[in-house]
Amino acid sequence: MVICLLLSLSSFAQKQKEPGAKEQINVLKNGALLIRLKTSENLINALIAKGKTEEAEKVKQEQYIKNKEIAKAFSEHLTFCKVYFFYSNNSAKISSGDYKGCLMNAALEIDTSFTGNDYLTAEFDESETTGIDAFVIKDKKFKQLKSPFPFMIRLNKTLVIERKKEDVAKELNQKLEEFYLRNKGGKKIKSATSE
Repeated sequence: MVICLLLSLSSFAQKQKEPGAKEQINVLKNGALLIRLKTSENLINALIAKGKTEEAEKVKQEQYIKNKEIAKAFSEHLTFCKVYFFYSNNSAKISSGDYKGCLMNAALEIDTSFTGNDYLTAEFDESETTGIDAFVIKDKKFKQLKSPFPFMIRLNKTLVIERKKEDVAKELNQKLEEFYLRNKGGKKIKSATSE
């Protein structure tokens, strides 16, 4: 009897800790999506250590161009919520909720306009559940969200052709809007994940 009660309390406490899809979509709608951008810092430092400064600079410039492309695409095409960007070397600060001086706008300039506590994170990454390269939405601690939340948009539509970042942002925006409207209308939530 006592064991059953403890298991029930443990299960209840666990459910209380993890917000569901409804709470997560509302957090995003009323808050912001913080998108993690890679820095290639380890590779750059390794090249510099080997005296390959020209290669290091080339890697740095290529990564900056990729990050600008991501920032432009999501700033222009993700209208569901506010969008900010941060570099991966600030991940520990973001995870602890200390994002002051870390967040950037579409021009990759420091932006201090976000002051809330409602946010989710996202990045181009491999999905934990499918192993597919995708744009993945995660919680504040960088834990991948779960279905029925539309947490993932595939990077490749086919096995070989990589989609444009703007197409990924547009599809994500559409899925978030649809999910929010279904959820808001009180209908049963179906999975909206593009897997």
